[in-house]
Amino acid sequence: MSKHVSKRLHTVFLVLGITLIVSPLQAESATAFGKMGPYQVAMSEVSDQGILLVPSAKDADGNNRRKQWPGIVFCHGLCGSAKMYSKSLERLCSWGFVIIANQEQEDCGVVNLRRPMQSLNAVHKFQYCVNSSVMAANIEKNLHYLASRGDVNPDKLALVGHSMGGGVSIDVATSINEQQPDYVKAVVGIAPWNGAQPTPSSVVKKLSVPLLIFCSKADKICPCSGRATAVDIAVDSSPFPRLAGRFEGRGMAYLFGSGADPYWHGGSEAIYKNARSATLVEVLKTNHFAIAGTDGKQMEHLAYQMASVQGFGVNLEKKPYHWVPTLEYSVAFLYEKLEINPKEGKSVMSKIDSDNRIAHVFSK
Repeated sequence: MSKHVSKRLHTVFLVLGITLIVSPLQAESATAFGKMGPYQVAMSEVSDQGILLVPSAKDADGNNRRKQWPGIVFCHGLCGSAKMYSKSLERLCSWGFVIIANQEQEDCGVVNLRRPMQSLNAVHKFQYCVNSSVMAANIEKNLHYLASRGDVNPDKLALVGHSMGGGVSIDVATSINEQQPDYVKAVVGIAPWNGAQPTPSSVVKKLSVPLLIFCSKADKICPCSGRATAVDIAVDSSPFPRLAGRFEGRGMAYLFGSGADPYWHGGSEAIYKNARSATLVEVLKTNHFAIAGTDGKQMEHLAYQMASVQGFGVNLEKKPYHWVPTLEYSVAFLYEKLEINPKEGKSVMSKIDSDNRIAHVFSK
C-alpha cells in the first residue's frame, strides 16, 4: 500500500470519532416562508439525472394548470444521499420550484475503525466522492436537463448546495456564467465547503450573480471561519492512543490529503469577502447537518445514517428543535433574485437582521 493511501486510510479510520452535537434553536419562524408553500409536490426519479420534484398548480375547476416554474439544481454534501434531504427539497418545491437533485457520489463506503478491511475497500470510493470535477459535471448536466424541460423557465435557474455541494455550486455558477452569461441567476451555499477544487473563495470574485451563504460557528466541519475540528475530535476519542498521538493537532486536512488547509482557506467568510454581490447569514446553535434541514429531525437521521452505514461516530443528543431559518430565507432570496415575487422576497429578507435565530448578517 502506498504511503499516500495509507495516510488516507488512517485518517478515514479517525472519522469514527467525529462528534456532532445537535443544539437547539431558540425561536420559531415568523416569516411568510417558514412553512410548506401553497403547491403540492410530486417526487420521482429521472434516469441519469436524480430525484425530481415538481410543484402543481390547479385552476378553479381543480385541473392542473400548465405553467413554467423556476428551476433549482440541488447538490448534496459529501457522503450524503439526496433522499436524506427530501424534507428540505419538498419545502423548497412547495414554494413553486422544479428541483433536480443528483444522486451520484453518495456512497463513501464503510468507514469504520471496527471494520478495518471494509474501510480499506472504501478508500477509492471516498476519493471518487470527494472529486469536485465529477460533482461539477453532474451539476452542469442537471442544469441543462432543467433548461430543456417544458415546465421550467430557462431564464430562472438557480443552484442550491450543502457542504461540498455548496462549494462546488459556487464553482459551477462562476464557470458556466463565464461561458453563458447569466445562465445561472442565483446561488445559495449552505455551509459551503471552501475546500472544493477550485477553491470557491478564489473564483467567486468572477461570479456576477447574487450569492446567499449560510454558516454557523457551531459547525465542526465547515464553520464560518476558523479551524475545522471534526477530525481533531475524532483523534481525541480514538480507541488507539498511538494512532491518536500521531495525528494530534493535524485536523480535518488529513482526510483530504497533505496539501489541504484545516482552516478551509478562511471558510464561508472568505467566500463572502471575495464575492461581488453576496449575503452571509451566520445561524446560531446549529451543526453541519441541521443547518440544511427544515426542523433538524431529518438531518439527525442523516447523521444517524452516516454513523450506522459509513461508520462516522455521531453524538445525537435528544434536544428539542424549532424552525431552522435556512430554507425560508433561501426561498425569500430566490423570490427576489429570480423575480418570482420580488416585493415579498425583499420584504422578508429585510427583516432577517431582527431574527433571533441568527447571530449576524452581512450584505454587499
